[in-house]
Amino acid sequence: MFMNRDKLKAWLESSDYIDLPDLYQEIEEKYSLYDLIDALREIKREHGLTSRLSGQKTQIENLVYQSQELDIESQLEYIVTQSDTQQRGHSVSRYIQSTDNHRHFTPKADIVMFGDSITEWGPWNEALDYKIANRGIAGDTTMGMLKRIDTSIAVKPKLVCVMAGINDLAQGYGVEQVFANYEEMLGIWKESGCQVLVQSTLLVGKRLVALNSQVNDLNQRLQALCSQEGIEYLDVNSVLEKQGMLDAKYSCDDLHLNAKAYRQWLVLLKVRLAKLL
Repeated sequence: MFMNRDKLKAWLESSDYIDLPDLYQEIEEKYSLYDLIDALREIKREHGLTSRLSGQKTQIENLVYQSQELDIESQLEYIVTQSDTQQRGHSVSRYIQSTDNHRHFTPKADIVMFGDSITEWGPWNEALDYKIANRGIAGDTTMGMLKRIDTSIAVKPKLVCVMAGINDLAQGYGVEQVFANYEEMLGIWKESGCQVLVQSTLLVGKRLVALNSQVNDLNQRLQALCSQEGIEYLDVNSVLEKQGMLDAKYSCDDLHLNAKAYRQWLVLLKVRLAKLL
């Protein structure tokens, strides 16, 4: 369990809204942020509290407010369609704008970090003594990465470090499809003369644990392919997993990594980079 429920209740009563980052940091033993939010909602219901869980209104809250004069059926349809439009538009616009920047700004780099949000949010430039081109885009899949693989080649890197696949699996794409996309990417880099380091797709935590059997399957295939083709492979899970899943101390949401996790990853990566570059 989290903190004493009375203390959580006191947080809710202390202000018109909770500062979730501050509250999460105050909890000594780390749990999923999603579990904390659920606990706060439960306490709100039990005690009839009206404190907001954040000072910022969520997308759903705004849509409910905008549709409050509609009947229930129309309101539901409005919320579903507008939520889909906003989420899809946000995701696609980030992809378009990020890829556009990556194609127009192509400084020569030693290393390209290629992947999704786990790559995009990594402290590569701060932690590594190489010229890094960060080509991670949050929410991206291996299909999207194939479409923008030219952005990894344009900077003429000595090495491409790739990690991908978890978004594909979370969206219901099978391991076979993800692996086929990986094979195609590796083939393109080989033809372009790029040296590649495949980094294991990361295991996820308790909230998403159903994906881990597929993650393990994908990693086994990738490791075998790399061995067969003479491609470097780095098992990042070896320093981040606990009992077959992402250790809770390395993430607040069972998926994305905190600084402690990146430090562990970088210990492995720096050793391999010293060998390859």
